[in-house]
Amino acid sequence: MKKVLVGMSGGVDSSASAILLKEQGYEVVGCSMLLSPSDNEEKYADAVEVCRHIGAEHHFYDLRDYFKNTVIEYFRNEYLAGRTPNPCVLCNSVIKWDKLFEKADELDCKFLSMGHYSRIVQDDKGYHLKRGMDEKKDQSYFLYVMKKEFMPRILFPLGEMIKDHARKICAREGLDHFSRKKESMEICFIPDDDYKKFLLDNFEEFRKIKPGRIIRNDGEKSVNKHEGYPFYTVGQRKGLGGGYAEPMYVSKTDPEKNEVHISARNGLSHNTVTFSEANWLEEPVFGEAYTAKIRYNTQPAECLLEKTENDLFKAVFQKTVFAVTPGQSCVIYKGDTVIGGGIIQS
Repeated sequence: MKKVLVGMSGGVDSSASAILLKEQGYEVVGCSMLLSPSDNEEKYADAVEVCRHIGAEHHFYDLRDYFKNTVIEYFRNEYLAGRTPNPCVLCNSVIKWDKLFEKADELDCKFLSMGHYSRIVQDDKGYHLKRGMDEKKDQSYFLYVMKKEFMPRILFPLGEMIKDHARKICAREGLDHFSRKKESMEICFIPDDDYKKFLLDNFEEFRKIKPGRIIRNDGEKSVNKHEGYPFYTVGQRKGLGGGYAEPMYVSKTDPEKNEVHISARNGLSHNTVTFSEANWLEEPVFGEAYTAKIRYNTQPAECLLEKTENDLFKAVFQKTVFAVTPGQSCVIYKGDTVIGGGIIQS
């Protein structure tokens, strides 16, 4: 029997994935990862219940120290550098596609699965990462960092489904409270989605940062102050004070001077995005037309792909894109196939 390790949070999606794989004839092994400092085994009682319900063994994997030293440390360092991190992308890389595969090998599981709404498709040219069929839930943006050699071992049972189907799968198994669970859109280690409070509570460096000047890019003077540069991100509109003739947005932050620069909306429109640390799942063709997403909740925009010096890549857009944010990811698509992506520099 084919053995699969299923990363299980106790939520609807990973629970439905485990149920489906069991029905498809796999030997399912559930694994719940302890990641954030506040995680404990009680948090994953629902994952244990699902495994018991379908007759699967369940394991806990304590990665709290590793997670703190990688994902949380990166989160801290990026904000100190005046960038806006995407911890979910890093977590997919160092936790889900590295550590969880180590656990799969340890438990003699050939396959690894999670409740992602994405697809891996095989054809005569190999394996390809594609968008999930549910456009509202598609998570391929976060998955471009996976290693191509792992793709034959990854299973995404929900890739062809919409969210409502996952709820119905849990409901028909008698797991009614699973089907009614609210969705979590927050970063898993940030209570109440308040990243400012998290940084201030956990790192002394952020408590030492004082209010500073707000600089208008149009040359006009502003008497408004900001609360510290790390607590602002490109495109942000709130927290900039009043007295402006038109809506103003953060255009950049300056860690050295502790300044926040602001602009009218047209000052945040750009035709090019430069990115580094690229991971290519398909061979990129420079000068060819692609689409790209510069953050998770945006629509793909048409662009050409270029290679520049020093392992930098550039997406040149046909129409301007708004609020290019250093630290976020630029992910390149050809149709519904993920070509690859990297970390936005400018």
